[in-house]
Amino acid sequence: MFTAINIRQHSKLHTLHTVIRGRVFDGQFEAHGKVVRVNFVPVKAEVKDRRLVLTGKMGFTSPMQPARYVDPITATLLATQGGVGTSAVRRQLLAGTAQTAQTATSDQKLEQEKGPETDLQPGLHSFEPPRYDQSGRPEVESTEALAFVGVLYFKLSAIDNRALGINVDLSEVQLGVRLAPTDDLARDMQFLFSDVVMALHDNSNESLRSSLEGLNEAFRF
Repeated sequence: MFTAINIRQHSKLHTLHTVIRGRVFDGQFEAHGKVVRVNFVPVKAEVKDRRLVLTGKMGFTSPMQPARYVDPITATLLATQGGVGTSAVRRQLLAGTAQTAQTATSDQKLEQEKGPETDLQPGLHSFEPPRYDQSGRPEVESTEALAFVGVLYFKLSAIDNRALGINVDLSEVQLGVRLAPTDDLARDMQFLFSDVVMALHDNSNESLRSSLEGLNEAFRF
């Protein structure tokens, strides 16, 4: 659950916290005792200067006022926070995206089908030999094929709060997106965002191209 942020008169909103529902980023903040609901619907993903940039439509809704929109608005990825724990099994995602549309690996299924065990350290169990990556480092439950992103941090393009009838400065807002999916599409989105982030970190152009295709395909749902 997200928490409404209380904004005093003439102050600036620095961070808007949202959660993912389907493909929508949903959140809210409080200003002058009124809760303003916000949702961002991305429609396009691209990479500029090695940063993920989303373009979409953002809606603002408050009591006694009709919904108002900023369209288009861009969100530039600044940072991410990795997930902790075993990621969910990947569904068969979208037809035609061979790189990103894949089911769980055998390692993923094995991790999730195991019963409770005593950990020597996360990912290393007392009754199995440790697994190592190509650099000789032990693999844990959130690395390589099991890795996933838990939070995305974006910088939004400037928003004219006066045009929206909101007496809060929205010119420099950071958008935090918690990827805690509760539906199938949101789970797919989490894996697609994770694939894009991993490709950016690995400087893998082919993986990045394929991951972006999968993400843009999901935005059309």
